[in-house]
Amino acid sequence: MPTLPTLVFFSFLFGGTAAVLLVPTTAMVRSRGVIVGLRLTGDFCADCHEVELDIMVTRPDGGQFAARETTMIPEASLASFTPGSIVDTYYRPGDESSVAVAAPDPR
Repeated sequence: MPTLPTLVFFSFLFGGTAAVLLVPTTAMVRSRGVIVGLRLTGDFCADCHEVELDIMVTRPDGGQFAARETTMIPEASLASFTPGSIVDTYYRPGDESSVAVAAPDPR
């Protein structure tokens, strides 16, 4: 049976790493994107639905690139994600292979 310090260490290691990857920082570029396509995958968890988004992301210095992102969206925010909607996006400079999408507050 693992000890408490071991559990705390691994919880921090996995949870902390995931939190660092998901939280926008100065090492990430904030941009805008236009949703070009949206598909519900059929998976859901609690009050969220998994969707696959096709997004055209605008670079701050000009130009655009296409991105496909699979993410969980709260059901209350799902109406804000339609083709043609503009969303806030984040990506790492020099790595446009992964884009984070900020869901608007449904209130």
